[in-house]
Amino acid sequence: MAVPNSRSTFKEWCLRALGKPVIEINVDDDQIEDRIDYSLQTFWDYHFDGSEKEYFKYVVETKDLPGALSEIEVGNGGILYSNADTVVITGSGNGAVANVLTDANGTIISMPISAHGTGFINAPTISVTSANGTGATFTAFNGGYIKLPDNIIGAVNIFDIAASIYGGSGNMFNIQYQIALNDLYNITTQSIVPYFLARMQIAELGQWFVGKQPIRYNRHQNRMYLDMDWQRVGVAGILVVEAYKIVDPNIFTDAWNDRWLKQYCTEQIKMVWGNNLKKYEGMPLPGNLKFNGQKIYDEAIQRIKELEDRMIIDYGYPITDMIG
Repeated sequence: MAVPNSRSTFKEWCLRALGKPVIEINVDDDQIEDRIDYSLQTFWDYHFDGSEKEYFKYVVETKDLPGALSEIEVGNGGILYSNADTVVITGSGNGAVANVLTDANGTIISMPISAHGTGFINAPTISVTSANGTGATFTAFNGGYIKLPDNIIGAVNIFDIAASIYGGSGNMFNIQYQIALNDLYNITTQSIVPYFLARMQIAELGQWFVGKQPIRYNRHQNRMYLDMDWQRVGVAGILVVEAYKIVDPNIFTDAWNDRWLKQYCTEQIKMVWGNNLKKYEGMPLPGNLKFNGQKIYDEAIQRIKELEDRMIIDYGYPITDMIG
């Protein structure tokens, strides 16, 4: 049996499971690719083997700070622009400078920022002074967030930053140092309940007086907003994000051989096959046979539901409350 270890061998495995080459599978290659992509998305979102926890380290840059012009997205590149055209940035801040980068047709493909400026309360308005260019549109974004890689599908926490009610780790007068110095030898001979309750109370006071850094993240933006005083981090400061990233089967090829993924994608292709054949329903074939695309479609839908239910029960993480 050929074990799938790439996208192409995975596709052939699914088609063989449907009867190829003995049976002609009436599905276009683009339709198959779409079903593979959809199956992978479901695998990444819900299957515990589809993603993994990662601690993502990020070094803060000037563009990440609130009040800075972080990035400019080009909506419509327009035509007949030149790299020598002047970018005009209008807003409450100052010091921001950007340039135009065009292709051979004069269409703006990007707008690199050479100076991010300060003091932008709201996102500035971007325009380009050009002799011939027309039609370009832009959207600017202020700082206050960090960009996460495309392969991250969830950011759930961030390591505590700087200040702590315990004091600095190198301070001999902080609480942890004093407990280790004066009371550690007693813990082995006495009940640890008072010690445990004291630490719980200290942790509670830490939540009151220091607190956690609130975060907001949406995977379709790939931006994690941090609602905090950014001076606690500053430029060149390090943030560590607890996140979940996809298991890319193009890198970890064993994922193509996942039993649930193979079965699910096979049924997805079967569903499209049945849907394609439904328009020929009842058409006579040689030997007094008839197409029955509806039955193929219904069988696939039923099997897909069974696989999705099984994933939730057997292959998914337990449902937890949303915190943050």
